[in-house]
Order: sequence, then C-alpha cells, then structure tokens
Amino acid sequence: MGWVRIDDNFADHPKVIGLSDTAFRLYIEALCYSNRQLTDGFIPMAVYLKLSRDDEADYLIDAGLWESSHETITGSSVTNGYAIRSYTEYQPTREKVHSKRDQSRERLKKFRDKEKGNAIETPPPTQPNPTQPNKDIEIEDKNYLEPDSYQIAQIPRVTTAKQAVLRISDKLGHARMNGINSWNLSKLVEEEWDLLHNNNDIGGCIALTAWYVSELQSRKLESAEIARIGQMTKRFGRIALLAVDEAASKNLTDLASYAFRVAQRMYDEKKAGVK
Repeated sequence: MGWVRIDDNFADHPKVIGLSDTAFRLYIEALCYSNRQLTDGFIPMAVYLKLSRDDEADYLIDAGLWESSHETITGSSVTNGYAIRSYTEYQPTREKVHSKRDQSRERLKKFRDKEKGNAIETPPPTQPNPTQPNKDIEIEDKNYLEPDSYQIAQIPRVTTAKQAVLRISDKLGHARMNGINSWNLSKLVEEEWDLLHNNNDIGGCIALTAWYVSELQSRKLESAEIARIGQMTKRFGRIALLAVDEAASKNLTDLASYAFRVAQRMYDEKKAGVK
C-alpha cells in the first residue's frame, strides 16, 4: 500500500485553511487517487466528476492548489482534467514507484533463491507500520524498500514461527509487486497464529506474537518483553493476539506490558460473560 505524504501543518496552510469541507475532501481524495493510480498529479475529468460534489475545481484553482490541464494518453488522444500543483515535490513519481517495485521484485527473487539453498537471510521487510515514526522515509535519495531503511523485527528462531513469518512476508511482497492496495498484517498473523495453535505449537505462537509486536514497534524486543509475551500467550491464548492489536492503536513505548493488561481485562470480561 502506498502512503500520501501530508505535512501535519497542512490544514493550517494559507492555501488550505479557507477551503470548504467539500473542497478539502476533494483535494485529499484526488491526492489519494493520483498516488494510487500513479498519474503524477493528473486528475482526468471523468474522475473529477465522480469525486466532486459541488463542482469545487474553481475553488481549488483559485486557492493555487490545482490548475487546468490535459494529458496525452495514446498518440493524439488528449484527456482534459486538472493537475495538482507541486504534486511531485511531495509525492513519489510514477517512475520512482515502478523503479522501487522492480528492485523489490529482484530482492524477493534473490531471497527465494538463497532460501532454496538454505542460506540464512533476512526476508524483505513488511510494510512499515504507519503509526510508528520512520525518519528514513522522507529521505529522497534513500531507497525506502531496502532492508537497512527500517529496524525490522528479527526473524524467530523457532522453525515453525520462522516459516510463518516467511509466508507472511511472501504474501505481502507479492501484494506490493502487483500493486494491490491492501495491507493487513494483522489478518495474516492471525491466520498463521491459528495454524500454529491448532497444532498445539505454543512455542511457535509465542515466537510469532513476539515477532508481530517487534514488527509493530519497528525495533527488537528486550528479553523481559519477550518473557511478558510468553506469559500472556500461555495464560490467555488467542486473546493475547487480540490484545496486541488493541495496544497497537496506541502510541506506546512498551506495547507488551499494555497488551498484557488488555488481555487480562478481555479474559476477565469473557469469563464473566460480558459481551
């Protein structure tokens, strides 16, 4: 999944603060459309008519955010529409996205080839957690798909958990290479966790949960945190994973301890029959 880059002062910018609610929403939706479809800021008229609610284009042009434009599609075929001004100054271009996808595809191929030879290699990183800070993503000349760009979680030593992580990474890698705009790490982890639990592999469940927490926090866990996750998983089972997901919505430095308290609350409510 791609991410639209918006400064946290965006809403207070002189060009933006005077926009109506519908014009503001149109601008954001157009940003998302262009980023998703890799149009480098061009909004075809047909797309504009679909997104627009009150014909807000003139307001965005007057504000200096849009301008009338056209794009040559094939040969002499010209499509009229609008262009988001300064789009490529803040958002990745079509060329850069395709280049990074090609590089990601090549890294994934090399990783698979080495895995066949039983080489130990860190798999391609999963999509970074948008709730966590990432200082490298704003550096234009740094490839943000390179493994060194993120403090990604260490692959579990437990064989079954390691295999689960590789399957998760493989699915996410395929999704990114094919341009699928979906990122649901939580669902993939839950599926693999259930497979381990159904096989009574508690050690695998603990290792996978620890990796998941590490991935969410974009850092390696301390031994005390891993021990906490082990206690939580043994005591509360599947509830532990649900607690981790709830804790992940908070901006926490110690997600494991908070998740343990959430799991205890969920367990008590379940035991008491609270829905």
